[in-house]
Amino acid sequence: MKQLLLIPIVFLSACASHSPKRNTNALRASAAGHPVGSTGLRTAEQLKEYRFGRYVDRRDPLVMHEAHPTYRVESTAQWDLRPQTAPSMSPRKTVTASSSSTNDAVVAEVNKQRAATRAFTEQTAALNQRLGELSQAVGQTEEIAKQNLSLKNDVADLREHLDALDTQLREGKPAAASPSPSPDDKW
Repeated sequence: MKQLLLIPIVFLSACASHSPKRNTNALRASAAGHPVGSTGLRTAEQLKEYRFGRYVDRRDPLVMHEAHPTYRVESTAQWDLRPQTAPSMSPRKTVTASSSSTNDAVVAEVNKQRAATRAFTEQTAALNQRLGELSQAVGQTEEIAKQNLSLKNDVADLREHLDALDTQLREGKPAAASPSPSPDDKW
């Protein structure tokens, strides 16, 4: 029986003889302490919204709930244990090269803007030319209007003169300045 008591004591002394091992890698990682984003390390929490209309509470029929949304956690955030295809690098050390598709899109947009600017410049030049022609036409129209006004004034003066001559002829007074018609005049 004494031998049976010795067996647990031997096992206990064997366990106590070794010092506990420390994980030095874990200590080094915590010493660095760089903040890390959760993208790629955890899956996002999934929420779903349910909308209910008015309803009476099942537990208390004297209570009515007004229409309101109710939110339910469908799945909580979890660690993403899928293997990564590329070795993980810290975000500060990662240098992203600009993608050619982005550059191509920018170049295409710049070319489109240049073409639009060129077309706008051409249309502006054509519009300025037409405005010049139109201003010349307006100037000519104003000159013609002045000439028409002058001609109307001349015609009005001639009518007044003719009316005065007609009244003199009716009264029987010959015009003093009118020459006698000669037989050679055929008009």
